[in-house]
Formats: sequence, C-alpha cells, structure tokens
Amino acid sequence: MSVFPLALVGNGLAVLVAATERARRGQPTLVLNPGGPWGGYFAGIEADGQRWDAGMVMYEFDSFRMPSVAPALASYAPLQRNDIGRFPAVVQAFVARHQDTRAIATPQMWADGRWLPDLLLANRLEALPRLRCATAVRAELGADLAQRVASPWHAQRKDRWQPGPHYDDASRLNHGAVLHAAVFAPFARQVLNRDASHLQGLYHRIPWLPLYWPETLHAALGGEALVLPATTFSHPVGASVADLCRALAEAMEASPRISLRHAAVQRIEQGPAGCTLTLADGASLQARRLAWAATPRQGLAACGLAPHPGTESRLPLLLALLRLPRAALKRDFSVLHLAAPDTGLYRINHVSANRGEADRDDVRLVLEAHSERFAVQHGAPADDAATLRALMHDLAVIGLVDEATAPHFAKLLRLPAALPLPTAEGLAAWHHEQACLRDALPGLELLGASAGPFATSLSDQIVQGLRLAEID
Repeated sequence: MSVFPLALVGNGLAVLVAATERARRGQPTLVLNPGGPWGGYFAGIEADGQRWDAGMVMYEFDSFRMPSVAPALASYAPLQRNDIGRFPAVVQAFVARHQDTRAIATPQMWADGRWLPDLLLANRLEALPRLRCATAVRAELGADLAQRVASPWHAQRKDRWQPGPHYDDASRLNHGAVLHAAVFAPFARQVLNRDASHLQGLYHRIPWLPLYWPETLHAALGGEALVLPATTFSHPVGASVADLCRALAEAMEASPRISLRHAAVQRIEQGPAGCTLTLADGASLQARRLAWAATPRQGLAACGLAPHPGTESRLPLLLALLRLPRAALKRDFSVLHLAAPDTGLYRINHVSANRGEADRDDVRLVLEAHSERFAVQHGAPADDAATLRALMHDLAVIGLVDEATAPHFAKLLRLPAALPLPTAEGLAAWHHEQACLRDALPGLELLGASAGPFATSLSDQIVQGLRLAEID
C-alpha cells in the first residue's frame, strides 16, 4: 500500500488553496472530499448561466489590525478572534494571482425609513447625526461616558473577554440603550428573528453586528472631525468568488501531484508511521500526516469518540437570486443592510454593480432573509410565486423598484441550517470537541471548521491553506 505524505480531508476553500499551493511547490497530496461542492459555502450557486455567490461574499484587503509588514504565516492563530486582521496583504497577494478585483461602493443601510450610510459593517459614522434619535443618543452617552469607558465590557477590551457579555448587553453598554434600540437591535431581529441576547458578544461580527467605542460615537455626534479607517470591500471583476473556487478545483483535478477521492472517512487509526484512513467505500489509505477540514465532531466520530452533548444553533436562510430590468432600479448601490422591521429582508447585494457590469440591460440582485422572520412579516407564502410577490413588495417599500416590477429571472433557495451562530452552548461544544480531537490525534493539522471557532471566513480559509502549504 502506498503511503501519502499528506492526506487532506474536506471540500472547503482552505482545502483547495492548500492542495493547489502544495502542487505548485511540487508536493504531492491526497485530498478526500467527504461530500459537497468544492469550496463549501463559497462554491456558490449555478443559475441563469452564471455562478452566483450566496449573498454578500467579498474580499477584505485591509483591516484595523493590518501591520506595515505582512507577518509570517506560521504566526496565524485561528483560536484568537480576528487574528486574520493581520493578514489582508497575504490574502490580496494570493487573490491577485487568480482574479482581478475592484473596490465596491460603500454599503448603505435602511433605517429610520431612509437610506443612510452604513453604520453596521462599513463604519460610516456620518450616519449618526442623521438619525432621528441622534440628540438622545449623545445625551445618554455623555451622561455617563467615563463609566462606559472604564467598564470591563468596553469594546476595546473584547479580545480579553472570558467569556464576556452577550451582544445585547455589550451593545447597550458601548452604544447606549437608545442607539441599540433604534438601529442595532432591529437589525439583529431581521437577521436572527429574535434579539441577540443568546450570542456571545466577542463574536458579534458573525451575524454582522457592530461594536463601537462609546467615546467614538459621542465624539462623532458632537461634530468632531473623527473618521474611522475606511472599511473597503472588494469584488472580482466580472466574476464571483465562486469562480475562484471553481478555478482552483479545476487546477486540483488536473494536477498530477494531487490524488482525489470522493468518500467520507469512517475510521482513523494513528500509529508511529502516521494515520490509516478507512473510507466509506471500504478502501484503506495511509498518510504520514493528516489535515482535517471537516468539523471537530466529524473527526471525533471517525476516531470512535462521543461528541459533546451541546447543540449548535444555525441560521435558516431564504436566498433570492433575481435578474431585473436595469431601468426598473430606482437607486444605485452596492450592498444594502436593512435595519428596520418594515420588510422581511436583512440584506440586498447588487451583484451587477459589484462585478463592474454597467453596460447591460439587466441587473442581478441577491436578497437575504431569515426564513422565519420573512414569514412573520408576510405570513407563510403559499408557494414560490407568492414569496416572489412578497419580495418585490419589500423592494418597493424601500423605494428600490415599483411593486409591479416583473423579474426576468428568479430563483429561490431555502437553506434550513445555513450559518452557525456563536451561542455559549455551541462554543462550549466546539472547544471541547476540538480539544478531544487534538488529544486523539497528536500532530493533526486543522483547517476550516476545525481550525478555530468561526475561523471560516474567506480570508481565514485562504490563510489557513497557504499556511499548511508552507509546512513540508
């Protein structure tokens, strides 16, 4: 039986990056896909003659934490929340080898019954004085600003929160009750169909919720010329991130240095010379090193070990892919977050604008909604036609199109467990299972869903794949 130097288990982006980078360096790899499309969440959706990304899937080539010199990949720490913020230059250099990209226009938000600069993801503080509650927000923050700044739950100390407050408490402390109730709580309800009191504050960006410093908000409301570093999102020109995944998968499938098998790993046995992997199809393979990009729970099952009794909460998603007449669109935008309860949506992504396609008669939009929240707003639509009518009504409410606008193409997808949420129970289960997996398989390399809690972003997975490729 031949022995592979490395067996890489999984189908996510980190697997594609690691395998193709190793092949580029002349290193052979066995890749085992336990099921699912290459790229995982980032594989996108084939519809209407192109690959669509599943919502707002963008590159981030800058961050607040980005150093002047890119750090060594070996220093990447997926267990440390937001450590990926040190590596945007690494991500950009990798992407530039495969795709041309463009910075998109700054996202906007729907709040107070108006289109405003985006305060949720894009840090556009100029939205603050335009809120109807602006005077009340500043008065509340000013009354006890020193206590908020000194609090152990101040946002600047969040990396040291163990485990820290849930999001609603952290938001009220840092933003004040007025701003929380006016913008952030309504957005949380649009995304989650409930408040965010069950989510750990440290992971507030998983459901796209912000956490500002109170003194920053107070200063901005006081008219100070205070500007946070721009949050810039970039998009492939005339393409999608899913196209990157497809290109990497094709390179992997064509490489003589990569051996591919499509089968789940049912059993892992570790010995002095490495691991023996028994597959679902009965085959037995050996590898000196093993890299695991499936979940820790799946790894424990392959080792014959019991999972943690805790359960994972996940977001049910309604996704709508639309192609509309360009003339029907009343506003230009890139991404819109909806932070008000007058629609069933929480985000709209203008695919055509972000791809740089300005010369076509049609435009493509991706609409995102919590499926249960959408049903609360509209009742349970009887069929796809009724759902589409409700979606067009929501677009009309925010002044984007006339309600009678007829899409040239529409595809609806309902994903009952699309995205994991950072609940205390889910995080405890994940940490326990990862620790047990490491104990069971010393030396195991971990990627994707097993690397760190919620270390599965686009940037995280690229860096994880590059880091593994550096290890001989």
